[in-house]
Amino acid sequence: MKQIITPWIPTAFCAFISAIALFGSIWSLGSNDVWWRPAFFAFLPMCFFFVGATLSHMHRDICELRQRLCELEQKRV
Repeated sequence: MKQIITPWIPTAFCAFISAIALFGSIWSLGSNDVWWRPAFFAFLPMCFFFVGATLSHMHRDICELRQRLCELEQKRV
């Protein structure tokens, strides 16, 4: 179950801070209340970090699987 949920955590985090920015900008229409901007811009780099970490982990797993596949093919021959 963890393998299914893990790649979607960055997506959920990005959606959450995007929702903060969207609803914050809608509620503050016509006023100078920009309480949502610091939260959005401060956590935006975390979206890239989470996505990068997840992609790096998936790349490592794919490389390991390819290596195992090559080893198994060599043993078969």
